[in-house]
Amino acid sequence: MAENINPIEVDDDELSGDVKSRQRSTIGFPYNDYQAAIDVATAIHSNVGHGMCSASNQLAAWMGQSGKSSGFRTQLAAARLFDLIESDNSESYHLTELGVRAVDPSQARSAKAEAFLRVPLFNALYEKYKGGVTPPTAALEREIVSLGVSEKQKARARQAFENSAEQTGFREQGANRLVLPAVVVKPPQDKPSGNGGGGSNGGSGDGGLNLDPLLLALIQKIPTQGEKWSAEKRLRWFKTFAMNVSQVYDSDEEPVELKIEISQS
Repeated sequence: MAENINPIEVDDDELSGDVKSRQRSTIGFPYNDYQAAIDVATAIHSNVGHGMCSASNQLAAWMGQSGKSSGFRTQLAAARLFDLIESDNSESYHLTELGVRAVDPSQARSAKAEAFLRVPLFNALYEKYKGGVTPPTAALEREIVSLGVSEKQKARARQAFENSAEQTGFREQGANRLVLPAVVVKPPQDKPSGNGGGGSNGGSGDGGLNLDPLLLALIQKIPTQGEKWSAEKRLRWFKTFAMNVSQVYDSDEEPVELKIEISQS
């Protein structure tokens, strides 16, 4: 997940999952394909390895983009949804364990197949059509809508799905077939396979919570009871969670800002 989990301001038509539009999508999907996502991971790896970098001040420049552009922001969102990058705060990013494997040529083949399945929409489509034939464009878009994508975003979601399936090896047996590549792939974790994470997903790890995938992924990062969780890390988590709640629920006209800090008393 495949959070894909970090707060970033986007316009209504740029927000992955279309959560701010009047007709909301209820399943996570990227507006860019896998290649756009791996380009982000590669830029991080080429410049800081496994270290952290600033999105707007460093990463955007390395990729020859503006940190405020919609294209850069949607590309970041795609890298998060493919679970290639993550952040401990609102601005600095680093590679996930999957992202590290994805930029390693010796592990890239299995990693990119796994990344494809971390996207909730793509995983749901794979479960429906795996090993078989995918339908023509119109029928595929109807299925995409039935899984939770808003009507106005169905074409964009389909294009991202088809391009990503080709790029990650799921189309190797034919342009209309969806077959898992001949690799060992870990089952997707922390990503709901149904529409929007609602209800029970049979062991998906969401506990039946009907929440946005970004929020579910953050909740699943909370250490188990008895483990150490420092005040600094808790503060970062609460700030990240608050900003994601704002991203999902606030309107552009009425944004909510919360001040979260450690009490010195």
